[in-house]
Amino acid sequence: MKSLESFIIALFIFFTIFYISAAGYREENTVPDLVVPRYEKDSFLVNQPPCVELHNCIEKYSEEYEIPKNIAYGVAFSETRYKGPTHWDYSHDKSSDAGALGPMQIMYSTAKGLFPDKTFSREHLKTDIDFNVHCSMKLLRKLYNKYSNWKIVLGAYNTGTPCINGYAHKVFSYKL
Repeated sequence: MKSLESFIIALFIFFTIFYISAAGYREENTVPDLVVPRYEKDSFLVNQPPCVELHNCIEKYSEEYEIPKNIAYGVAFSETRYKGPTHWDYSHDKSSDAGALGPMQIMYSTAKGLFPDKTFSREHLKTDIDFNVHCSMKLLRKLYNKYSNWKIVLGAYNTGTPCINGYAHKVFSYKL
């Protein structure tokens, strides 16, 4: 399944480059010099669909904070039903009744605690996928450093208090 997702992403990038190249040819009757973007861990293509952007951000920050992939993707699925980089109708800008925001459902007060010197609004936390995922992965790392048990960490992520609940079991056993 992961190789199929990688193939689809590569195909998307290829057709984007082809379209840009063809558009330049039609306008100028010559093929412009084409700079092919290289994948680098810290750089992403601009104007990605939310499903692709969320995938790239989870990959980036789970690696940076050493969060197991099944945990990171399990949180995204449990919080907003994210199904991967080919989930084309995915909507990331969600809010919960409790006030949790964005793709990883982060509380505004939690984000302020993680980034006390950063100025941002609730709307920014809700709509900025990169920042939202960064908060989530940083929180998961902070909780793991404190409790050293992923199930307790996931219960704390879900409820704010260290516990092992149904959410923790479900996310912990999430299969990629």
